[in-house]
Amino acid sequence: MDPQIPAKHQNDHNLPDILPGTASTAIPPPEHVTLDFATHAGSHLELHVPRFLYDALCARLGNAYKAGCWVAARCGEVDTLSRQSVERYVNMMTCDKLGLERESSRALRITVSSVTAPECRAKDGPC
Repeated sequence: MDPQIPAKHQNDHNLPDILPGTASTAIPPPEHVTLDFATHAGSHLELHVPRFLYDALCARLGNAYKAGCWVAARCGEVDTLSRQSVERYVNMMTCDKLGLERESSRALRITVSSVTAPECRAKDGPC
């Protein structure tokens, strides 16, 4: 191989130019991150985490995977309680983890938008 001719993969490292106003620059990142998972008790939870809190948890815990696991574990600790209780608990634990005052962060709250109970059993009656 001639040392003066660079390998093909060395030439293809330039990113395409993005013009202002194109679709790729006009789409802002989502304001919330949605975490969707099932708990050990069988409940289905869908949480909406403000981007600021999620990014802070990612930085604090190391990465997005660990942040998602941490939130899921906190929800799992109270998954047999009401949706409102799960929401309050995960927000309280997030504030504690990030060193935020609980009262001052009411605008940046994690919300639980759906909780479904585990499958009904026939003896439980109508679902």
